[in-house]
Amino acid sequence: MGLTLLVDSVDKFPRFLQHIIPADNTRILEASKVRMGAQLAAGTTVMPGASYINFNAGTLGPVMVEGRISSSAIVGAGSDVGGGASILGVLSGTDGNPISIGENTLLGANSTCGIPLGDACIIDGGIAIFAGTKLTIEAEELAKIMEANPSSDIEYKSTFRADEFQGMNGLHFRQDSTTGTYVLKRSTREVVLNADLH
Repeated sequence: MGLTLLVDSVDKFPRFLQHIIPADNTRILEASKVRMGAQLAAGTTVMPGASYINFNAGTLGPVMVEGRISSSAIVGAGSDVGGGASILGVLSGTDGNPISIGENTLLGANSTCGIPLGDACIIDGGIAIFAGTKLTIEAEELAKIMEANPSSDIEYKSTFRADEFQGMNGLHFRQDSTTGTYVLKRSTREVVLNADLH
């Protein structure tokens, strides 16, 4: 009878907390996973469960993380990565385009973000926004988006690709519940983290 040796899986990047003491007021709760090489700014909260921050990724201020921040993705202060939400990394579907999320942005539960976003954006829960995702926009909503992004110059047409709006501020990605089409509007909601948690 041969001897069987059971070994825990070995990660090339050990857990962050094995080697790093986080900045003041940074919380990494039990059962979350932050890999060595992640950069977490003071005030970041990584909730338990499926929360994950890969190496060479991180936050730039107080951020609530309940989802996944893949390698090379950076999240701005005051943003919320909702439960099960995923920010794609350069090796997972962005064609090498690094993803940054601006300040005070909300990625709803179980959403996927595959383009860079500016400040004050929202992706509703359960929808996936990739570079080639087709969006419909009403003319008056496009005018409001352009008002919030004066250096951009996008002309109205019936359908847009999501990456035409990458890096812009004040975007709200939604799905029409009757047609299933993805709709882009000017965000009117203020995203504010719970001060008691940060």
